[in-house]
Amino acid sequence: MSSSSSSSSSSSSSSSIDSEYSNLQDLPDECWESIFKHITNPLDHESLSLVSRHFLSLTNRLRTSLTVSDHLLPLLPALLRRFTNLTSLKLTRSFTADLNDLLIQIASSHLPSLHSLDLSHQPALPSIGLRRFSQKFPTLKSLNCSFMGSLTTADLELIAECFPNLEEIDVSYNHDKYYMISDGDSRVRDLASRLKKLRKVNLSGNHNFRDSSIFALCHDCEFLEELVLVNINFISKVSPNAFANAIRQRPQLRSLAVGCLPYGFVNGEFRRGNVDSEFIDALVSLKELTCLDLSYSPLSDEFLCDVAEEGLPLRKLKLPGCFEYRYGGISCLLRNCNNLEYLDLQRTLFLDDQCVIKLSMFLGNLNFVNLSENSKLSDSSLFAILGNCPLINEIRMERTSVGKHKVEEDCLVVNSHVKFLYLARNSCLNDESVKMIASVCPNLEMIDLSYCESVSEGAVEVLRKCCKIQHMNLARIGLELFPVDFEVPTLCVLDLSWLRIRDEELSLISKRCYRLRELKLDFCHKITANGVTQVVENCKQLRVISLLSCENVAADVVARMVFTRRSLRKITAPPRFNLTEGQRDLFLRHGCLVCQ
Repeated sequence: MSSSSSSSSSSSSSSSIDSEYSNLQDLPDECWESIFKHITNPLDHESLSLVSRHFLSLTNRLRTSLTVSDHLLPLLPALLRRFTNLTSLKLTRSFTADLNDLLIQIASSHLPSLHSLDLSHQPALPSIGLRRFSQKFPTLKSLNCSFMGSLTTADLELIAECFPNLEEIDVSYNHDKYYMISDGDSRVRDLASRLKKLRKVNLSGNHNFRDSSIFALCHDCEFLEELVLVNINFISKVSPNAFANAIRQRPQLRSLAVGCLPYGFVNGEFRRGNVDSEFIDALVSLKELTCLDLSYSPLSDEFLCDVAEEGLPLRKLKLPGCFEYRYGGISCLLRNCNNLEYLDLQRTLFLDDQCVIKLSMFLGNLNFVNLSENSKLSDSSLFAILGNCPLINEIRMERTSVGKHKVEEDCLVVNSHVKFLYLARNSCLNDESVKMIASVCPNLEMIDLSYCESVSEGAVEVLRKCCKIQHMNLARIGLELFPVDFEVPTLCVLDLSWLRIRDEELSLISKRCYRLRELKLDFCHKITANGVTQVVENCKQLRVISLLSCENVAADVVARMVFTRRSLRKITAPPRFNLTEGQRDLFLRHGCLVCQ
């Protein structure tokens, strides 16, 4: 071919590419947004934002939530201007700055869609800032004040005053002494009378609420759909009969959680009550109930069968730690709940492999199951779920006996739907079982094998066979070498804490798993700065790395990492690294938070 022909062909090809790119550029924003919404990882949105100003503006509009931490405060004004479609804000648990100042700052921003605020785990309600915040966002729909160090009855009154349009409120697990004053119960009743639009209420862990409080919530909140009362002091302050009378006020309840229902303190002693016919009648009257949580309660077979006979449209059932019932009761219930999607039977003492094999036959629509802390369950239970539940997406079987009793390979059924598998702390789990799991779960995206000390090369087999694997937790497994001699381009998150790997293995991992974004190497005593440097050079998308207690990693590697790999957002430094305020600010200006 002549040079002119070659030139003409090249020009034609270039023109064709330009034309295609031009056509793509002409796509309406709605089409691009629809495409980007299918890319669920926020980190991928950041990469897209670098393509063009057009993509930057589109990804900015798609960001709907923001978690605020101390180190983010200097950037907060710019972020609030950038992400104007935010619907929810959350403070980190370790937030130490002034909450009043923060809420006042947020109130000065333009966030027309903001409707959710999470202040959980903060020391106290910031009353001054909350008043200013409410003036800008009076239509706030969701407020989370759980696990606060201090939440008084006066705070409840302030919440009702500031946000009359609340639909969701969480004041669970607050044990402030001021809650116990004589008018505390009346304050809760006042809250219920003023927040008429409440749909979801969580009062878990608050032992001072009485019959009248819960009755008021159910009676006055006509839109109430979800009520969570886990670890409430039943009997001494809330009797099962009074509670039954309360929930009868809201027959449209869709979700009910009443863990430890028949327990309470009476005259300083922990006593047990009874789940009587009044409560059963009230429960089965909830004809729209789709979610039921009775955690850590004594349940008879008769109770479960009574619930089953009513044909409630349950989709989610949580019975962790429940006792007194046996296989007959739970099988009766599951047989009648044909559309159950979520099942939690953690710590159910009578469960064994035969029970799970039989129960799995009733669970054709199951998406999630938790069978953790059942020591009688082994491989047979796991593979029965995989074989009989074709829609299963997530399985949790931590602290069981998986690996103890092998299953014949001829009995295995491939399940292409399961994506998340949690098998941590299974002391019997070994390479043979892990290899079998990998062979029947080809589309696994996440697996947790942490503290399975008999697992070694089986973990590598998961990487080889599961071509969509993204997240692996291998902390404290028995692996000494990590011979990955093939590429794993999908792996994003890897935890190798406490492993006896050396720089050579670490370097090989970084070459084969070159798209790692998060890498945890805590207590890896044999690696040095050389191995860490190889990771930083080879993993060009690395954002988080943890070197906690890596004693042989030199402290000066931190600065090299920050300036070499601009994608890094967080580094947990090795020992002997003394971080000054000047260094912290310098690293933050480069976009990286360094922790000790």
